[in-house]
Amino acid sequence: MTDPDGPYRNRATSPSSPSVSSPSSTGSTSTGRATGGSFDDLLDARRRPSVVSGPGYRVSGARHGRGRGPLGARRLATGVGLAAAVAVASATSLSAYAAYDVGHGFQQRAVDIGDGASTDGAFNVLAIGADNDPAQGQSYGDRGVTLNDSNVLFHVSADHTQAVAVSFPRDLIVDQPACGSAPAVTDTPLNQAYGRGGMDCVVSTIEHVSGMDVPYAAQVSFAGVIRMSDAIGGVPVCVTDAVDDPYTGLKLSAGEHTVSGATALAFLRDRHGVGDGSDLSRISSLQQFLSSLLRKVKSEGTLSDPTKLYGLARSASRNITLSTSLASPATMVDMAGALDGIGLDRVTFVQYPGSVTDPAFPGKVVPDRATAGKLMRAVRSDRPFRLDAGATGRGATDATSDSPGEGTTSATGADEPAGASRPDTDPPAASDPTSSATAQEMSGVTGQTAKQKTCAVAAG
Repeated sequence: MTDPDGPYRNRATSPSSPSVSSPSSTGSTSTGRATGGSFDDLLDARRRPSVVSGPGYRVSGARHGRGRGPLGARRLATGVGLAAAVAVASATSLSAYAAYDVGHGFQQRAVDIGDGASTDGAFNVLAIGADNDPAQGQSYGDRGVTLNDSNVLFHVSADHTQAVAVSFPRDLIVDQPACGSAPAVTDTPLNQAYGRGGMDCVVSTIEHVSGMDVPYAAQVSFAGVIRMSDAIGGVPVCVTDAVDDPYTGLKLSAGEHTVSGATALAFLRDRHGVGDGSDLSRISSLQQFLSSLLRKVKSEGTLSDPTKLYGLARSASRNITLSTSLASPATMVDMAGALDGIGLDRVTFVQYPGSVTDPAFPGKVVPDRATAGKLMRAVRSDRPFRLDAGATGRGATDATSDSPGEGTTSATGADEPAGASRPDTDPPAASDPTSSATAQEMSGVTGQTAKQKTCAVAAG
């Protein structure tokens, strides 16, 4: 059965907009900037395969105090010393191979969107979920054009103590800048940006809407979601009642499930079986999924375990398309380290504010400019904010308290039901600028923290 919520349902513009093939379908890569350079000694002190470079690459070994002395230079007179030398050499060779393997995989698919930026301070990464990615053929139906149906802007604060992920609705009506040969357009659904100019056009559009520079981007297809959810060993999710959606094939009984593969994809795509059947309800499911994924990754120590991190990165290198600025193992290791140091209660997922009641754009999401402006100013300036109690969105309910709506959600750690204790974090001091007492009220914005457990509300 075909999902009636296709790319041309209530479209504001003609479906004849030009489609841009992804690099993976054409065999082309980014500009030649991705082929020179060398590994720094964070990855290996002796061997430097020349496969990683490009915008955003920076040497970080010296910053972390890695020495440059050649391995094996000392005389090892005993059998124990020889065995130790072999072990060190083997580990170093594995590190070099791992870095080469992952870096080469990403560079083969990388797309140039411009220069990167230092990850020492604040940085932004855009995650794009592509509907009908050309690389996956017609496995999920022929929708005529590639659409950027999921757009999540991830912002890490300058001091690396908090992060905010902003989901932009696919049907958000926005003005889009010129992209290559495509002229600028007004009042156009956000998900048409990819068809106008690929990843670079999506990045430019999000920059225009958010007022933030986006030097890093990653794109994942339907097939990529399946393989990545398998690689992580599944993601725990929850639904309030049984869901049986013939459009996506999602069938789940009420309660908690660990979803992977095609089921994980169906959970993320499902809109007819959750909430009010709108795309805004689907964003709530995405936020639940990403929060649960982050909880699992951090609880299992994936971000700080080189073996686990390599396994996940290796799968990602074959299923995710990165910008050239991000396709550097050194940059990815730095970002993973920054994320690993942020508490779950300080990672907040929010939805860009908008409404579906404007008669001029039926079935579309029109921005709430006042609320959106307030939200994005807070994000840009790393200013802590607090959401209304029970503001989990159209398609989700709070599962961390006995009754939905008891708790509050904050970009600074105020994610707890009334009277609850925080066993994994210390209570903020009254003078702490990131405490909930000093956080800015952000009424009208929905979302949750990564610590907060939610359930998808079954439709009907």
